Amino acid sequence: MLGPEVKRWGIFAVLLYIFLNQTGYTDADIFAERTVSGNALSVIALDFSVSNSFNDSAATNLFRTPGMTPGGFDLGAISIRTKPGMKFKYRLKTIQTNGDAAFCDALTIKMLNRDFSKSYEGSLLGLSETSSILGDDRKDNIFSVGLTGTDPSLKNKICEFNLDIRTYQERSDEKGGIFAERSIKNLVASGNW
Repeated sequence: MLGPEVKRWGIFAVLLYIFLNQTGYTDADIFAERTVSGNALSVIALDFSVSNSFNDSAATNLFRTPGMTPGGFDLGAISIRTKPGMKFKYRLKTIQTNGDAAFCDALTIKMLNRDFSKSYEGSLLGLSETSSILGDDRKDNIFSVGLTGTDPSLKNKICEFNLDIRTYQERSDEKGGIFAERSIKNLVASGNW
């Protein structure tokens, strides 16, 4: 049989169980609150679209140029815009993705605004421009890519590059943070002369 001490602990455990089982939930949570005033939250839209200038469809390519010879050139145009009422700053930069480095170096590019004022003229791979879109504005760019070199080693080469368009907050070379980015793919191939 069970000893008197074990019986007492057993009865105590049963009574404790009944007591705890009949007790409802309590609101004895620990709570602390601090109000900080003078803060503001603002939201900015960083989404934008890059479209073809002739029909406003999404632009994925600007140049697909086969058989370029010395003195030759090709034209393309894009529009950059954001949603109405939004504004942002962006950087447009050329990045080589594939192809012959010497051929890419021999290519030049001109970038004109819609009113034909020159925005950039120089080496294809040197293109890096910062600009901004304010409100309901749009930025129309006209590009001309050409081959200036006549070296026979440039024959039958390709240059693949992206026009990289990226928004930024403070500095165009900043890393991280919130940003939107689009890349326009391009391919220029030289011919045989």
